[in-house]
Amino acid sequence: MRRRAILKKGALVGAIGLAGCTEGDGPQTALDTAEPADQDGDGDGDGGDGDGGDGESEGTDTDGMSSGGGGTVRIGLPEPIPPVFDTRKAADAGAHNYRIISTLTSFDRQGAIRPHLATDWSFENDGNELVMDLRDDVVFHDGSEFNAEHVKWHLTDFLANGAGTSYIVEPVEDVVVEDTYRARVMFSSPDPYIVWDLASEWGQIHSREAVEEFGDEYGQSGKVVSAGPFKEVEHSENEAVLERFEEWNWPAPWEEELYDTDVEVRPKRVVYKSFPETATRTSAFEAGDVDGIIGGVPYSKFPDYQDSDEYETETPPASTEQMFVMLNLDPETSTAPVLAEDLALRKGISYAVNRQQIVDVVFNGVGDPAPNYLVPTTDAHDIPEEYNYTFDLDQATQVMEDDGWTVNSGGVSTKNGREASFTLTVQNDEISRRKATLIKQQLTKIGVDMQVSTTDLATFKEDVGNSEFAAGMSSFYDWGNADQLWWTTSESAEDAYYFNSNAWKQFPKATELTNKAQEATTLEERTTRYKEAHKYLLENVVPMVYTVYPKSADVWGAHIENWQPHYKGASMWPVESQEW
Repeated sequence: MRRRAILKKGALVGAIGLAGCTEGDGPQTALDTAEPADQDGDGDGDGGDGDGGDGESEGTDTDGMSSGGGGTVRIGLPEPIPPVFDTRKAADAGAHNYRIISTLTSFDRQGAIRPHLATDWSFENDGNELVMDLRDDVVFHDGSEFNAEHVKWHLTDFLANGAGTSYIVEPVEDVVVEDTYRARVMFSSPDPYIVWDLASEWGQIHSREAVEEFGDEYGQSGKVVSAGPFKEVEHSENEAVLERFEEWNWPAPWEEELYDTDVEVRPKRVVYKSFPETATRTSAFEAGDVDGIIGGVPYSKFPDYQDSDEYETETPPASTEQMFVMLNLDPETSTAPVLAEDLALRKGISYAVNRQQIVDVVFNGVGDPAPNYLVPTTDAHDIPEEYNYTFDLDQATQVMEDDGWTVNSGGVSTKNGREASFTLTVQNDEISRRKATLIKQQLTKIGVDMQVSTTDLATFKEDVGNSEFAAGMSSFYDWGNADQLWWTTSESAEDAYYFNSNAWKQFPKATELTNKAQEATTLEERTTRYKEAHKYLLENVVPMVYTVYPKSADVWGAHIENWQPHYKGASMWPVESQEW
């Protein structure tokens, strides 16, 4: 069975995603102040770490001209630049990466799969073959041609031999070149999600000639070659310099819908600068040392930027970011067996979490409440409202009372001599701590006593991976398809993903339904089957409590035009004028 290659104790649930969040190193902060948290989670709550600018970013760009005069836009990022831009070794969803490296398929602003270098595709022979029609006008930055032979190499050689990419092409047996720009992918078993994977950072396409020329050095600074709208000049941990690729004329269709293609809106040069510290990043922006920030705007700063005439702000229309509480449903290993054994208690908790309050207080309104287990960009997210969990204290109380829970004199709900009490394990970052403290306060209203235990990421992953927890809260997690229902609830995925709820031990139907969805031969069939699994998990299992779909935030100077964040958090074509 095909599955994403994630080790049980090696995956990073707290991965840096759209919001650019990092592990917190500041002192624990009580939420009683009700101040919005710092988006970066560096422990200061107001987006500052007290060190101000560090002189890393000068007031001029790399070619000695300001952005106003030299056709250069300078963008601040919250994370370091990856040392190697080689998809086989490390996939990267950064804005800079997607400007250089192209994909066969793409995601539009709402997260839907759309054509890109592949103009059309269809699944044939009961889903065992995928026919892809390709653009006939694409060349790589080194002048080499993109065609069906290149796609064959990409799928059967490049991705197949990657440390993090081979999972994409695991079912691919061969690629038949039917014409110069037509390829037929032959599967050992149907794989309808491959078109999703090929749009992701894991499926990015590179020049074969460059890969073979540079060998093991491919992907290092100045040795990255693809077919994106910009060419890489150089990159380091602190900076990536890109120059416009003049031959580029193949935007994805959704990009053509955003821009007037008769107007050239790409700057001559884009310089991405890394500022992991919040205060350094915002200071550089406010001083004019960079023209904008992608995905690294502190939630506490966002309203100030919105209200200023000097700046423009926007969040993407859709996001694959999510935060949730995973419940351990194995009574033998859970540190609170009552939580694992009592469905009514889990449902009561799900109704009692005030998700909108979390969005407002912790994220300063930048995000959406999460009523179910899949992000809105996933088709299987759309299920009847009756299955969703929205804040309803009356419903929470009623569900528990109907099942025999009563509140004792100490204010704690009890049933058959057992108390509604458990410990939530969280990673020690600012947003997780504040969010956990708020949930703790919310659950007291239904008599649930939730303690909060903070720990470092390594210990968190070990305890959760060994099922030595009652409930564990993810940090920012970024994924945009329904496979995560399989990872988190199926027995088949026990060793594929360390954040497994063990739902299958009490609910074998969870494995049955999610495995059935995995085995679907078409996207439509997979969506239908995952919807059934989704409804079953929400109604009969409740292995998770989803809380928030956070969003990233971009900010840029008012002098910059045509800045368009999309759901991956990357801005498209920031320009200052039409005369680049």
